[in-house]
Amino acid sequence: MPPRAIYLVRHAEGFHNVNWQHHLRDPDLTPLGHKQCATLAGNFPYHANLTTVICSPLKRTIQTTLESFHPAISRLSSSNPSFKIITNPYFQETGEWECDIGSEIPELNTWLENYHTENPQVNGYEHISLLDFSLLERESPFWPAKKQIFAANKASERSQYARQWLYENFSEYEEVVIVSHGGFLHFLTDDWGQYDESLGTAWKNTDWKCFKLVPEGGRMRLVPGEGGSGNIEGKDDGATEKAEVYAGGHIGEATNKV
Repeated sequence: MPPRAIYLVRHAEGFHNVNWQHHLRDPDLTPLGHKQCATLAGNFPYHANLTTVICSPLKRTIQTTLESFHPAISRLSSSNPSFKIITNPYFQETGEWECDIGSEIPELNTWLENYHTENPQVNGYEHISLLDFSLLERESPFWPAKKQIFAANKASERSQYARQWLYENFSEYEEVVIVSHGGFLHFLTDDWGQYDESLGTAWKNTDWKCFKLVPEGGRMRLVPGEGGSGNIEGKDDGATEKAEVYAGGHIGEATNKV
């Protein structure tokens, strides 16, 4: 049986979201992005329900996870010594620009430790030791390279794999939060009804929506759940996500030229 609730979240504002700076390698959050995380941490209504925390392994999604869901992470880690935050490369963004290419695990660890040391006032980084990078290690040498299943033109195939992974690895007693990206969330949900081509995604920064998994035609599909949705009016210019969706091959005469 699949999880009883899956909360999908788009990351807070990253530096690549400002004026389409897609040349920045694995950018972290802007000052506004950190504020968005603090607001989400205070407003998200299901911290007490969560049993599992998952995120894309890029810096902006890791930061959003630590800063926005530290109430749930603190609770879960205090009651379960084996609790880990799962970083899963199947939830990374679709594009192949520098902004969408992740970092090696040693670099991530050093960056996280330095950020925590330099910003002790920011909640969540006390939990960096809980980040589990084992799925990244398993996918080597395809992480962080955008090759094979992680190529932009494989986004639809990767999204199906991600849904199947959720179905096979979690039970109906669990409620899961996943922090991912504006472009990939459209592939993951297969929902393009509200997609705004001028923005590149219907998901604003730190938007969240509740879904559940259902079998359909021999495949798993995400449909809206009973937990609702929310946003804090996070904004960006959308250009990066728009280009990522084109590169993913979903719209128009897209090709994988990135």
